[in-house]
Amino acid sequence: MIISIESSTSSLSLALLNREKIIKQFSISINNELSEIIVPTIKNFLVKNSVTLNDIYTIAIGCGPGSFTSIRTIISAAKGIKKSKDHISSLGVNSLAGLAMSVLDEAKEHNIKYIISSIDTKRGDAFIQLFKLNPKKQLLFPFLFCNDIQPIYLENLYTYILKNKIEREEILFVGHNNEFLKNKINNLKISINLNQIPNAIWVGKFATYFMDKIIKFNDSKMLNDKLEPIYVRFPEINKSNIYGKN
Repeated sequence: MIISIESSTSSLSLALLNREKIIKQFSISINNELSEIIVPTIKNFLVKNSVTLNDIYTIAIGCGPGSFTSIRTIISAAKGIKKSKDHISSLGVNSLAGLAMSVLDEAKEHNIKYIISSIDTKRGDAFIQLFKLNPKKQLLFPFLFCNDIQPIYLENLYTYILKNKIEREEILFVGHNNEFLKNKINNLKISINLNQIPNAIWVGKFATYFMDKIIKFNDSKMLNDKLEPIYVRFPEINKSNIYGKN
C-alpha cells in the first residue's frame, strides 16, 4: 500500500492507494500550522482507515515547487516515517508532473499533445512547466518534460507558448489562475477539472506508474528517491527578522 502526501499550496492532502485503485483520500486547508498538525494528521488518517505503517511499503511526496515551508515540513515527516520503518521506500514527485497526471486521460481523449501545469507562487506569478505526451507506450514516462520549471506572470503565457514553438490548439492547461486564461488566449484548452491544485492522489498515481519499472529515479526531473525539495528560486526572507526588528 502507498501513502502519498502533497502540500505545495495552501492545502494538505493525503491518499492511500495501491496499483489498482485509490483506497481513501483526505484534504484540509492549512495556514501556518502544518508543522504542528502533520504527524497527528497522518496518524489519524491511518487509524481511521485501519492501516498501520507496517501495511505501507512506499511513501510518495509532492516535492514542489510551491510553498517552501510546507514542502520542507512534509518531507521531514516522510523522512521520519522512513527512519522508523526500514521497509518503507520513498519517491519524491515533481508536483507539476503530478498535476499534469491529473489531466492525462482528458488530454488523451481530446488528442492533446502538450500539457502546461501551473502552481501559485504566492508572489503574484506562477510556477509552470510544459510536458509533451509520450506516444510510445513502451517507454517509461506517460509524458516528458519539455523544459525546466520557471516562474512567469500568466499574462505572458502566450509569449511562453510562442517561444516553445507550439500551437495553442495542441495544449491543455491545468492549474493556478485557469479562469483568468479562459478569455485571455484564444483556442487554449483549459482542463475541466474542478480542483486544479496539486493533490496527493495524483502524486500517488504518478508514483505507482513506475513501481514495477526499472528506472534511475535520481536521474529524472519528475521523480526521485531522495525526497529533496524542488526549488526554482530562493524563498522570501523577512529582512526585519535578520536585523532583529519587529
